[in-house]
Amino acid sequence: MKSDIDELVAAAEQIVRDAGAKAREMIHRARILEHKEHGDIVTDGDLCVEEYVISSLKKLFPDHGFVSEERSPERPDAEYVWTLDPIDGTKYYARDVPLWAISLALSRGGEPLLGIVFSPELDRLYAARTGQGATLNSRPIHCSTVEHLEQATICLEIPNRDAPADDRKWALAKMSKLVERAYRVRIIGVSALGLCFCAAAGFDAFVSLSSPWHEWDIAAGRLILHESGADYHTHGQQIIAAPTVLCEEIQTLLGV
Repeated sequence: MKSDIDELVAAAEQIVRDAGAKAREMIHRARILEHKEHGDIVTDGDLCVEEYVISSLKKLFPDHGFVSEERSPERPDAEYVWTLDPIDGTKYYARDVPLWAISLALSRGGEPLLGIVFSPELDRLYAARTGQGATLNSRPIHCSTVEHLEQATICLEIPNRDAPADDRKWALAKMSKLVERAYRVRIIGVSALGLCFCAAAGFDAFVSLSSPWHEWDIAAGRLILHESGADYHTHGQQIIAAPTVLCEEIQTLLGV
């Protein structure tokens, strides 16, 4: 197994870039293979990226574990475990809308070590290593310095129609409070990109109001956002991430 972290990072970034190129080549002929719960879909592009990334990493790191969206976990109790969302934003991918990304994270002993989110259509590779800061295409990035909601643009996630009625009602009431107070509220529906856009100060905060998510949705973006200087809080399926003062203001407003 390669142990040098720089070599590991370089290999992972190249694998993700190559996987992104493969997905782009397929986008005009991508087929929907499955309709899952909550309206989610699976395309052959998802499976292609998943197979390529995992098989490539296995060749380099045969004793690592893997957790990925479209297959059963492999050695999830290993010291090093990769967490992969092959295409976050599959509904966009299937319609040739360029808001989709490959999300890959690595943990050691359950602690985050590395996060990569690659947007092939935008040619943006966000990355972070624990304690080393966050980057966009190798350039350092930092979260917003906005401290008050009146000046803040919020990236928001809300439950869809398949969520329990009480969750939808609660989320819409909280969204109304944000709309009344924040400068702008925007929904893009791709957690990995929302977190990374926030890490690079494109948004001032990321808020998920009980919108269902899994670890592969946020593992990489969460580390990138944290390393950009933002605070990150979860309560059940709720996420609030922003610069410290703004984060506290949002928590107080929403009562979470």
